Amino acid sequence: MRRRARLGQLLAVLCLSLGLSGASVSAPRVEEFPQPEGLRTAVAFWMRVYLEVTTRGGLLHDSRHLGVVYETIRFQGEKSDRARQRRVNERKRHWRAALRRLASGKAPRNEQEETVLRLFELELGHPPTPADFRNAARRVRFQLGQRDKFRKGLIRSGAYESAMRAILRGAGLPEDLAYLPHVESSFNLKAYSKYGAAGVWQFMRATGRRYLRVDYTVDERLDPILATHAAARLLKDNYQALGNWPLAITAYNHGAAGMKRAKRKLGTKDFAVIVKKYRSRKFGFASRNFYAQFLAARKVLHAHETYFGPLKRDDPEPVDEITLPFFTDVKDLQKHLGLSPDVIRHYNLALRPPVFRSGKLIPKGYVLRLPAGTVLPNADEWLAAIPENLRHTKQHRSRYHRVRRGDTLSRIAARNRTTVRTLVALNNLPSRHRIYPGQILQLPEGKNARGKGGFALVKSAQASPKRKPIPQKKIQPTTGPPPPASNDSPWRRLDGDYVLVDALETLGHFSDWLEIPAARLRRLNRLSFRRPLHMGQRLKLDFSLVNRETFLQRRLEFHKGIEEDFFGSFRVSGTLEHRLRTGESLWVLSHRTYRVPAWLIQRYNPEVDLTLLKPGTQLTIPVVEPTGS
Repeated sequence: MRRRARLGQLLAVLCLSLGLSGASVSAPRVEEFPQPEGLRTAVAFWMRVYLEVTTRGGLLHDSRHLGVVYETIRFQGEKSDRARQRRVNERKRHWRAALRRLASGKAPRNEQEETVLRLFELELGHPPTPADFRNAARRVRFQLGQRDKFRKGLIRSGAYESAMRAILRGAGLPEDLAYLPHVESSFNLKAYSKYGAAGVWQFMRATGRRYLRVDYTVDERLDPILATHAAARLLKDNYQALGNWPLAITAYNHGAAGMKRAKRKLGTKDFAVIVKKYRSRKFGFASRNFYAQFLAARKVLHAHETYFGPLKRDDPEPVDEITLPFFTDVKDLQKHLGLSPDVIRHYNLALRPPVFRSGKLIPKGYVLRLPAGTVLPNADEWLAAIPENLRHTKQHRSRYHRVRRGDTLSRIAARNRTTVRTLVALNNLPSRHRIYPGQILQLPEGKNARGKGGFALVKSAQASPKRKPIPQKKIQPTTGPPPPASNDSPWRRLDGDYVLVDALETLGHFSDWLEIPAARLRRLNRLSFRRPLHMGQRLKLDFSLVNRETFLQRRLEFHKGIEEDFFGSFRVSGTLEHRLRTGESLWVLSHRTYRVPAWLIQRYNPEVDLTLLKPGTQLTIPVVEPTGS
């Protein structure tokens, strides 16, 4: 009788846990975002990062076994990033020495080391061996805390979460994918990474261009709503290609092609197996942990009041939308419709700085957002206040001046009938005294453009059909940041119909700039399908639809946009010298050693052929810090 009662209780608990009741029996609910047992400690680790420590501290831990946390570091007297990094490095050295001592067979010296030994035993499933400790000594890593950032992101997300959920629901996707921006950017609307990922969804330029408009005047990656539509399409594509959400979400960080390789190499789509066993140069800490971060953020957000208490989250802002039937100037909207540039900027995050700073026009077809009640009920009547002669049919043409030796801002301003103050503002210059030979300065455009001396076509005298390495220049030690390298680099010159492919350029870019199909460029250069371009590659162009000056302007604006965005979030605080060692490459220096974009390394080494690096080559490496703005 007692056994039957216990069996009945077990069945009742089972029914409750599966959501069953009485005679109505349905299939158990399948968890869309499963948590494999192998990710349990990783999810717990990221919950600690989100909840336990602010950005004024962090966790020192093993990069493979996240259940092993050596200590919590809390910054107190360290004010600068460099001082904090010195503190972290000192503690890393301490624990590396401790792990090497344990590897030699010596007993733990204190309670902290005994705890670490037990944590390793739990993670490994067996007592750690000397080899385990030696390997661990190479994996000591610091993770900055995020509790304060996460809390701010939770507040900010209130303005967008319901709209994002509706977009995901409409696309037939799980609504909780709306939590991914907390992992990507802490819902920072102005988030911009060193490598060019932008917006709350952190789209890279190349990926963003597949789903969004990304150019010199409009970057839809920065608009949370437009970017959510794009993220929904990308996530749906990932899911259809990979078959489950752990892989699809990881592919959001690592790329679908990379996750397909992982599946193919290991012969499984079991995510826990892939995380544990897959090895690839690019499948590093961030990719390996992306899904665990999402699971941790989801757990926190499902019970955020438990962890953060009651919060007043931002409210959605109701808006009017109007599709512009012509190109228009922000100043004309202000003069004739009473719209301040600040209001336009606030509601239209996709509009880039040149629209507000450099006289570029808001494009025709752009969906302008404004406070509710501004435009409606009669949008046509509202727009009629703009005079006919200010309803432009095409974009203002960019005008540039290439700085020559002996140039000053005052001379350039006088030559182009403008002012030094205008040039400083247009080019976001840190000082009116800091311009350098080869630097490209933007000049006033449109109705303000007068005088001569705009963008000039430059033909390389050194380029030849068979490209030779660029001779290296001996680099002298520096005590501070040197002048930025010339924008008039060999990479940006034309040699007849040929060009050298520059950093970040793709076949799609050249196709857009030349207004011809990418297939035409492939045939012209005998390129196999899906084979990407590489930096330094010599490419033949087709100028049948676009002249050379227009092509050069579009190409220059692409690179200027990248640089403007980067220097809006980061600054170069100094430089250091690096002599290349065997096995090092530009990618290794950029992504692993110094964590600065490859194009910036190129900019500081204009006379070094970075596609033909050899051991012993000396490079100047810029030291990059966030601006804090």
